[in-house]
Amino acid sequence: MSEDKGLHVKYIVTKVDTGEIVNNCFVLRPDKDPAALAALKAYAYMTTNPELAADIFCWIASIEKEVTHE
Repeated sequence: MSEDKGLHVKYIVTKVDTGEIVNNCFVLRPDKDPAALAALKAYAYMTTNPELAADIFCWIASIEKEVTHE
């Protein structure tokens, strides 16, 4: 059976501070999915928040370092 199911609910996302369920969001696993890693890079380039961009680029670097050491 193929793992390609299209868009479907796979995760339940909750707010850390309230436990409230967050609807209409999309979970990316850049450590497992090259398309997610590319999307994360695009987001880091496009955000207007420089601190967030820097944090994302550091995260990307750590993911890419792990991938090259597997």
